[in-house]
Amino acid sequence: MIFSEKTSPEAFDRLRSFLESTDRPVDTFSYNELLGFLFTIASSPEMIPPSDWVPVIFANDEANYRDSDEANTIIETIMIIYNQCNQQIVDGNAVLPLSCAPISPPMENFSDESPLHQWANGFLIGHSYLEDVWDAVVQEEEWEDELDSCLMVLSFFADIKLAEAYQEDARTEERSMEQLAESVLEIFDEAMASYGRMGRALYLAYLELDQDDQEEASATYIDPDEPCPCGSEKLFSKCCGIPKTIH
Repeated sequence: MIFSEKTSPEAFDRLRSFLESTDRPVDTFSYNELLGFLFTIASSPEMIPPSDWVPVIFANDEANYRDSDEANTIIETIMIIYNQCNQQIVDGNAVLPLSCAPISPPMENFSDESPLHQWANGFLIGHSYLEDVWDAVVQEEEWEDELDSCLMVLSFFADIKLAEAYQEDARTEERSMEQLAESVLEIFDEAMASYGRMGRALYLAYLELDQDDQEEASATYIDPDEPCPCGSEKLFSKCCGIPKTIH
C-alpha cells in the first residue's frame, strides 16, 4: 500500500505528530495503528460512517484539537488515507504500507516499536470493532474458513501470546515460533488481499440484495384506483386496500 505522499507529505507528518502528541487521550492510535485500523474499516462488508469510527481512533475520548482548522486538517488527512485504502481494496491490490514493512529477524516484529506490530494491533482493534458486522454476513463455512485464516495472519504480530495461541490451535508446535513467524510474513500480503476482497464481495452482494428488495417493494405497489388483484372487480381502495381495524 503506497500512499500518495507526493500530494501532501506535510499532511501525513502533521497527522503522525498529532497522534503521538501527549495532548491526545491515552490509547490514541499511533500512525501505524491507524493504518491497520483504516484497512479494516475500508474492508468492512457494511459501510460504516466516519462519525461512528473516527472516535475509536482517540479511544472514544476528546481529540483535543487546537481549533476548527486543525480538526478539519486532521480529519481530512485521515479520510485521504481511508479513501486510498478503499481504492486499493476495490482494485484488488491491498498490501502493507511501506512505513509498516516487516523488519528482520521476524521475531522483532513483535516488539512494541515495530511498525508491523502496530499495524497488526490497529487491524485487530478494527476487526474486533466490526466483529458483529462480519458475523452477520459470514454464514457459509467456506467464508468462515477463509476469514479465520486471514485473521490469523493479519493479527499474528499484534501479540506474542495471541501468536502462541494460533500456533497451538493450528497444531504447528513442531515448528518453532521463529519459523512460523517467517511463514506468516511470506503470506501476509496475500492475506491482506484476501481479506479486502472478501469484505468487498460481501458488501456488493448485500448492496445488490438491498436493491432487489427495494425493487420488489416498488413492484408490489398497487394504485388505490386500480382493480383489486383478488378478482372482486372492485377498486383496490374499496376492497383489499381498505385498512383493517385492529381490535
